[in-house]
Amino acid sequence: MRHSILAILFLFFASATFAQTPTAIEREFVGYLDNISKYGSYNGGYDDEKLSKNNADLREKLLKYGKRADIMKFSFPGLKDKMYITTSKDGRLRIYSWDQETGGTMRDFASVFQYKGKSGKIYSWAETLEDESAGVFYHQIFQTDTTGGPIYLGVSTFIGSTSLAGQTIKAFRINGEKLDTDAKVIRTTSGIKNSVGFAFDFFTVVDHPERPVRLFFYNEANKSFRFPVVIEDKRTPQGRVTSKFITYRFDGKYFVKVS
Repeated sequence: MRHSILAILFLFFASATFAQTPTAIEREFVGYLDNISKYGSYNGGYDDEKLSKNNADLREKLLKYGKRADIMKFSFPGLKDKMYITTSKDGRLRIYSWDQETGGTMRDFASVFQYKGKSGKIYSWAETLEDESAGVFYHQIFQTDTTGGPIYLGVSTFIGSTSLAGQTIKAFRINGEKLDTDAKVIRTTSGIKNSVGFAFDFFTVVDHPERPVRLFFYNEANKSFRFPVVIEDKRTPQGRVTSKFITYRFDGKYFVKVS
């Protein structure tokens, strides 16, 4: 009898999860994000307990609803100015990032990944504080199609202070039902890596009209990405973004530096 009751409760809560429409889930996310803004560090109503709860609840719900195919296809228009959502060209990888509003001039972001496995099943996964890239927000995904399956290049930004920032391009692959977050496909002078990035002084690119500033560019025709040369000098010790570029091109196995 006890097992039967547990089974019924499980089915009830499972069906309740899928009964929520994408629009209703969007409203739920908006509520969490509005509370994060209300109780965060930047609007004068700081409340650590309520802030932590809303960040944790948002992460939990993104992981929960992130297992649904209809959620992966939903555009979330109501989150446009509240959360960064970027999706790969083939629709198999999506990243949600938001400002947890727990920092000061250094911003603290969290991210939840949603991806489709080889079977077609949808999965969700979240970065933790122990992950190397935790604290950044993702705003672009480039896709390189290869004989071994797509390589996804996620572009993220780090905000260290009003002036100090950084951008990184990081490779991901979907291997069967697993998301490989450490896809080492970039050959650098210091070895084969899963990412390359740079720090820079934000005020050297403040005149760029787009936000977030885009400093990584992808050429789909020749499967290459490029980013600017950054020079550290007395005038800009945090790094001055120049008009020169470094380019990496896919050679069939790795992205290798070609200029």
